[in-house]
Amino acid sequence: MLYSDDEYKLFAEELEGSSMGTVWSAMRADNLGKEELSYKEKCDYFFELMERLLLEGKIKLASRGKYLEGSIDEQISLYRENFPKNQEEMEEDAFDGFWFLTEKCPGGIVWIHDNGYEDWT
Repeated sequence: MLYSDDEYKLFAEELEGSSMGTVWSAMRADNLGKEELSYKEKCDYFFELMERLLLEGKIKLASRGKYLEGSIDEQISLYRENFPKNQEEMEEDAFDGFWFLTEKCPGGIVWIHDNGYEDWT
């Protein structure tokens, strides 16, 4: 595991309600107590956070008003298969995280709040 339980809890609380692009942008070296962070490391932290949020029921993944189908492993695999291979692909000649706004991204985050409210981002 890349995150300690305390680190995970902090990220989960601070990012609650955020879009996938915002979650991605939080994967910075200084936020993770590191001097530098490679693109691969950033991806590893991002996917671990997403998987833990899914496992705890804090989020669901969706596209065009419908939840993605399949197990959590299958959904994470779908993202990994389609995910940009490098920073340049992530930026799409625009800005870091632009990929999340394109049709190439399988979907976005729906935050599931304790009261059952679904926050579609």
